[in-house]
Amino acid sequence: MNNLLWALKFLTIIPIGRGDKGARNGFRPVVCWFPVVGLCIGVFLSLFFVLFSLFFPLHMVHALIILIYIIITGAFHLDGFADTCDGIWGGWNKEKRLEIMRDSRIGSFGVIGLICLLGLKYMSLMSIGEMHTSHHSFFYICAEYISCSFSPARMNVCIALIVMPVVGRWGQVCAAGLSAYARSEPGTGRFISDATTVKHVIFISLIPLFLYWFFYNLAGIMLFAIISIFSLIWIWYIKKKIGGMTGDTLGATNEVSELLSLLSLLAFNNTLYY
Repeated sequence: MNNLLWALKFLTIIPIGRGDKGARNGFRPVVCWFPVVGLCIGVFLSLFFVLFSLFFPLHMVHALIILIYIIITGAFHLDGFADTCDGIWGGWNKEKRLEIMRDSRIGSFGVIGLICLLGLKYMSLMSIGEMHTSHHSFFYICAEYISCSFSPARMNVCIALIVMPVVGRWGQVCAAGLSAYARSEPGTGRFISDATTVKHVIFISLIPLFLYWFFYNLAGIMLFAIISIFSLIWIWYIKKKIGGMTGDTLGATNEVSELLSLLSLLAFNNTLYY
């Protein structure tokens, strides 16, 4: 439980406990809880979605959900994504890219990247909310007995909000477990990279794999495989540019994996929903 609570404290703004129990020295088991923290965040977001949908129009609800998500995480991963955009596309070699990413100021590539990322997330949630179809997964069968008044369209958004943060934290662990730390000096990313192995990646992959099966049946397994392929391409691209991962690129991987989870739902909706 100390590891789970520390992971919650590390990945969110929730002030849980004091000190650094479970951190750094015991980081190896902590990373296994990252997708679980994502699941907690996803359930939290889905509950807020249901609550907000009682009072606001859906286009406003999706904007509020994104705002709540940013607040919960303290824009932690968005900051890393902006720095990664500035460094990867603003530098001409590894050393210059890492130097730019260390700069606390945001550049034009970071601003453009954030606008595109948040805009795509918002439009993806809006589009998923327009899908008035369901399917015969184990979850939907159970949900039909629990509530007949909750529309399939809102159910689709709730599921997407639950899965999205899990896939994001899974992407972080994958990037850390499959890469070395890119900098020579210590940093937050070093503790994660040094503590994560391929075994951790395989183990925590069971969590999103189970969720995709639970929510989308066998088609969900295919969907998760596609997300994995594109996430691995992103990780390979970052490693090619700077030779490994940093704390910023781990945050960027979280954001990219989340966006992939939403876009894949839209791209393969004919397969998932029937």
